[in-house]
Amino acid sequence: MVKSNLINYSSFSKSPIIAALDIGSSKICCLIAKIDKNETLSIIGAGFQESKGLVSGVITDMIALENSIRNCVASAEKMASVRIKNIIVGFSSDNINIENLNIEIDLKGAVIGQRDLNRAYNFLSEKHDMGNRSILHVIPFQYSIDGNKGVKNPIGMIGDKLGVEISIISSDSNTLKNLENVVKHCDLEIDEIVYTPYASGISLLSEEEKELGVALIDMGSTLTTVSIFYNGSILYTKSIPLGGNMVTNDVSRIFSLSFANAERIKIINGQLIEELENSLSTIEVDTLGEDNESIEITRKDLISVIKPRIFEIVNTINDIIIDSKYNNIIANRVVITGGASQMEGLLDFTSKVFGKKARLAKSIQINALPENMKSPSFSAISSMVKYSITKNNDINMKLTKKNNNSDSIYAYVQKFKNWFIENF
Repeated sequence: MVKSNLINYSSFSKSPIIAALDIGSSKICCLIAKIDKNETLSIIGAGFQESKGLVSGVITDMIALENSIRNCVASAEKMASVRIKNIIVGFSSDNINIENLNIEIDLKGAVIGQRDLNRAYNFLSEKHDMGNRSILHVIPFQYSIDGNKGVKNPIGMIGDKLGVEISIISSDSNTLKNLENVVKHCDLEIDEIVYTPYASGISLLSEEEKELGVALIDMGSTLTTVSIFYNGSILYTKSIPLGGNMVTNDVSRIFSLSFANAERIKIINGQLIEELENSLSTIEVDTLGEDNESIEITRKDLISVIKPRIFEIVNTINDIIIDSKYNNIIANRVVITGGASQMEGLLDFTSKVFGKKARLAKSIQINALPENMKSPSFSAISSMVKYSITKNNDINMKLTKKNNNSDSIYAYVQKFKNWFIENF
């Protein structure tokens, strides 16, 4: 795994400010942080707002989404007493792809230099066409010399063949252009658009987990994402339009409750393990209609509605992991996060379906992070702030472009070469 420098303070003011925006389907979150020269983060502003105009990572109403973003950022700015202009944006969608590319060039026993690396990157730019997709991240995975993998820095070594393995995370270009436009309409300049599950993996997983192989499962309201990390890098990701809202809809439909009331009942009383002593205890709820009629439902009845949908979601996730061909790499390492991960009994339930030991992701420790944003529901925005100063082994390229040509793999390869020269 190739690592970049943590941060270059020469590019910051004396009191640098970092702003991050997570655009999700259920809520939009903004954090404004201050970082000192000891690399200590402190939150000075926070805001979150119900998300409108976005479904499963797809914009359905630009104006509604713009209003949600404006209100969210305004809340964070008011708390921080600052006006932000530049921001890092995180998002997830089911049209994200990861391509793992291998490049190999002949060396003929020569000492490897920067020119050889440039040849490898140029070969990549000539052979790989991105089509109508835009690149979010280019991540060097590893180098190999004469088939021997695991090389961190090949410069100065001797060999007959040099191999370079990289991962490219990309999205449909129009999806990103729409996202860029709606953020710019909020009078914000985008420093970088980040694939949220990638940032979450960097922040929530241990270094050992990322090296040995682990699956990170982010269970959101309308989207669940499986990301697989190995050898310190992300290798695979897939999102499905299944999430906690489906459970809420089931509860709402079966018991004739409003969505808001069903969500409240799910959060407070939802569980997957039926306890004999409590199975017949009742919950009083208000049904739909003008009469505000109240009914009583047993916990057993509530579990009977919740459990089949959770099983569907978890079983689909398990199928994704198996189909990814990385199942053996993961072994027993599964980490779960996201708002829908908080249901009582989910961890044991998931472990049984997977046949693997699972753990819940721990909350990210950031100074002055509001208490109500320390739950798994807000792990994505906390990860964004952490990512902004670490960025792990990503080449840290900005997405915003001035022309279409800069969307090409060639532009990224040129930046890749410059980045490598600067860091080695």
